[in-house]
Formats: sequence, structure tokens, C-alpha cells
Amino acid sequence: MLEVRDLTLSYGASLCLRGVSLAVAPGEVHAVLGRNGVGKSSLLRAVMGLERVGGGAVAWDGRDMTRLAPAERARGGFGYVPQGREIFPFLSVQENLETALAAAPRGARVPAEVFDLFPVLRQFLRRRGGDLSGGQQQQLAIARALSGRPRLLILDEPTEGIQPSVIKDIGRVIRHLARDQGMAVLLVEQYFDWARDLSDRISVMVRGEVALSGETASLDTEAVRRLLTV
Repeated sequence: MLEVRDLTLSYGASLCLRGVSLAVAPGEVHAVLGRNGVGKSSLLRAVMGLERVGGGAVAWDGRDMTRLAPAERARGGFGYVPQGREIFPFLSVQENLETALAAAPRGARVPAEVFDLFPVLRQFLRRRGGDLSGGQQQQLAIARALSGRPRLLILDEPTEGIQPSVIKDIGRVIRHLARDQGMAVLLVEQYFDWARDLSDRISVMVRGEVALSGETASLDTEAVRRLLTV
């Protein structure tokens, strides 16, 4: 289980995260919602170790990960898909996938399952990442994270700039990873309806704090919408 406890993060004099706490259990999808600039992406970067936190803790299966480098977290089971995908445009699809193996045991290979989840990538193994469509690049970014065989998948706005058909495919993959494979999934999302249909729990952030959190089925939908539109 991922446990985030009282996390604080500052950029200079600006306090970005103010005592954020949440948890993600294996087999669960936890969506973090909020308007632009409330600290959602910073939260994910802090969980992944890409930002040094000022206080609080990040624990995985009871192990304190707070001061570990991103590579150590990857070896510990974290997979990360950043906002904007950040694939390597001049590397082939195959080479992009293989970059995830840096944190894997020696001799590891890209799991065959990623091609079952995203069949289009099998067709384009030799194509450069930069030549793919936006939706294909997002699928590649998720497949790259999965190539490290994570137990926690962290996704930052996986539907951003993606056509509706691919958004549905990505939702099916996330649901399969959580419910059929027992993966813990933490994601940031802008589209409330999509996140509501996919997630087991939702946290809504306002000004660097979690203003509302709970099981998706029990949350007041109108209260969530008000926090997203104010």
C-alpha cells in the first residue's frame, strides 16, 4: 500500500503542498482532481521522488521511501507516466520501452503483456516515438512505465490531448491493471466523469490541500463539481 502522510513541498517561498495525506491500496484506483495550479502534479512528482519534500512521509508497503531517489523508488515498484508523456522522440518504440529496464534486474526484457495491452505498439516497434500520434505516444508512455513491472502506477493526466477512442482504451487498461492484476494506481485527472467511472477513491485538492476525499461511490458529486469549478 502507498501511504502519503502530511506531505509539504515548497518552491522557494511558495508553499505548494500543505500537509497532503492519502493512501492507495493494491487493486485500487485513486484519482486526484482539482483545478489547474493546485499542486496535483507536484504531489505526484513528490511521491516519485522528483521533488524534495519539506515534511511528511511517503511509504510503500510499510517501507519509508521519503528520502529515496527516483531510481530507487522505481526498483522498489514505482512506475511513473509524467504529464506530457516525455517519450524520447528520436528513439524507436522498442528503444523507448527498453529505457524502463534500467531499474530492472540484469537481463530483463520488455514484458510481452504490454503489447497485449497496447497492440498498436507491436506494429510500430521500429518507428520513432516522435512520429507517433498523441494517443499512440500516451500508450507508449504507459507501456514504458509498465515495462519496469511496477506494483504502483502513477499517471499524470493520462487523457490530456487524447482522442476519445484512445481515452476509452486507456481506461480499460487501467481498470484491468488494478482489478485483475492487483496493481495500485494513483492518477491525476481533469475530467471528473472519466475519473469517477474509473476510480475507487477520489481526492480533490484546493490550494495545495486535500479539501475532500473518500470512496467514489459515497462522495457528493455536486460538492466535487463545486470544488472543481470555483
